[in-house]
Amino acid sequence: MMRVALIHQPYRPETAESAGQTGAWLDSRGIGQALLSAFELERHDPSRFDLALSFGGDGTTLRTARWAIRAGVAIVPVGMGTLSFLAELAPTELADGLSPYLAGDFWRDERAMLRVELGDEVKPAVLDGESASGPAPRPPSPLLALNDVVVARGAALRAVSIDLAVHEHYVTRFTADGLVVATATGSTAYALAAGGPVMAPDLRTIAIVPIAGHLSALESLILPESAQIRLTVARSQPATLSLDGQVDFDLPVGQPVAVCLARERTVFARRGDPRDFYAHLTARLRRS
Repeated sequence: MMRVALIHQPYRPETAESAGQTGAWLDSRGIGQALLSAFELERHDPSRFDLALSFGGDGTTLRTARWAIRAGVAIVPVGMGTLSFLAELAPTELADGLSPYLAGDFWRDERAMLRVELGDEVKPAVLDGESASGPAPRPPSPLLALNDVVVARGAALRAVSIDLAVHEHYVTRFTADGLVVATATGSTAYALAAGGPVMAPDLRTIAIVPIAGHLSALESLILPESAQIRLTVARSQPATLSLDGQVDFDLPVGQPVAVCLARERTVFARRGDPRDFYAHLTARLRRS
């Protein structure tokens, strides 16, 4: 029997309500379902499901993506946020529009992800909604991000210096509030806010964008999918490493972070024209 994961944002009751209504609709048609909190996904095996629906904004979809990728489960994002570049359906469209997805009548929108490697001495800070008190568990390996990997200053107000190397060759030192390494999907998120370019979602390129850079030789850099990136906090003070703005680590000075494109890809179930991205781009940005 087909099983569907209904993933909601636990701090927004309306997302659980919409997911619960969808679950009742699925039950009435003999389709198995489970209502899951976006902050407790690691307790559940994604291989038990054939499809995942995420109810919330893009943040909920990002959590779902890092979980679903372990089993290659396709995701249907149900947009309930103020701004969403990833949403596929609105809550009002579920009753009439969900059946084709359940029947497999969709195309696979495959998105590049970033793979991150850290030394054992790098410790988790706040992990996916966990309390900051007490040691946070290290997330499952490999570390993956759909949007971006960010190295940024910690509590101190001083800028940090971050050395960038590509294929083990030193490129430049950024002195900035931080540095964003973004996929094409993440190019419309933090990287865009920092002044980076928008990349078409099917590209397997990587954007590197400084945050409030100070006299840097580069304002941004686009790298090919083969790029092997190393980031190192060179001086000033320890920094924070963040994956998708949700999985955080304390990053000491001198500790390298290796970033590259992952073999894994997030899969979104889509039915619209792929060219709709360009038609909706400026409209979405106007609402931000």
